[in-house]
Amino acid sequence: MKYQNGVGFPPQSLVPTYKYLSQILRYNGWWAKFSREGGFLGLSVTGWLSSMFGKQRVLGLFVGHDDWVNAIAFSPGGKFLASGGKDRTVRLWGIWNGQQIWAVKGHADWVKSIAFSPDGSLIATGSGDKTVKVWATKNGALVATLSGHTDWVNSVTFSPSGKWLLSGSADKAAILWDAQTWEQVKTFVHMSLVYSVAFSPNEDFFVAGTYEGIVKVWKVPEGEPLLTLPDHGDWVRCVALSPDGKTLATCCWNETVRLWRVPEGDLEAILTVPKTAATSIAFSPDGEMLAIGTHSGQVFLYEFSAQKFVQVFQGHTDHVSSVAFSPDGKWLASGSRDKTIRLWKVR
Repeated sequence: MKYQNGVGFPPQSLVPTYKYLSQILRYNGWWAKFSREGGFLGLSVTGWLSSMFGKQRVLGLFVGHDDWVNAIAFSPGGKFLASGGKDRTVRLWGIWNGQQIWAVKGHADWVKSIAFSPDGSLIATGSGDKTVKVWATKNGALVATLSGHTDWVNSVTFSPSGKWLLSGSADKAAILWDAQTWEQVKTFVHMSLVYSVAFSPNEDFFVAGTYEGIVKVWKVPEGEPLLTLPDHGDWVRCVALSPDGKTLATCCWNETVRLWRVPEGDLEAILTVPKTAATSIAFSPDGEMLAIGTHSGQVFLYEFSAQKFVQVFQGHTDHVSSVAFSPDGKWLASGSRDKTIRLWKVR
């Protein structure tokens, strides 16, 4: 028997008390929760979102990691996707066929972050082993190992020109590296562990988000603090700058994404993510949309002109650790603790 929205109640004879206690069943595209007696308790957040936005189908599924996928990045040309995970591997995938091109295990701990150089020839990774490693995109060969941090390296990014490489760490520091010699240029000391860093398009400043909820803007390469944003009141999981460098997005573990005007530091808007915490963010290449990965596994797409969420992508079964747009803005990739990477079409 089917009821409203295609949800059916299982016959009492088929519902052992122990089996259906807090079990979540998927039926006709909805997630429905039943009590141990088989009675309907209600629709979960997935079902609610389906009715609100409409279901979005995954176009590509990349499977190969043996544990959480912590970080993903598109190559500048859009032909490749790089990923790093809890299984300590760095992997390169072909977008055209979803196949793994190479995989290397060079880190001694989780791979926490990943980034392509602007010319696409190099891939940088940050790890729980306290190092930054640089790999050749063509074959995965190790190019350099950068030692300087004393705790987990949570975030890495190249400057837009490729002149600098920036890393943020749980040792409360961000380090600026020369991307030609791999030598340390400057160390920026924070009051709390650094969880995410992002370069401005003109590479004259960078932003760092911290575990204590403080976000700082630093001048490059001088190292002068330009701005400190008001305390977010919770862990700042990620920061991202719009392509024009005028808008800063910060996401917290308190179900909000905040939009700031930089370098002024004015708060422009607070986006509330429906019923879950924001865990990753990325601007589209044209700056018109913001992708938001969540702890519950959904990925939301916010459109600035419409001032609302216009799409939700469903398929992951766990925390979405990383989201990334393709360079042409037509595709969105998401990496998750469910060990998969999914590729979605942006409307």
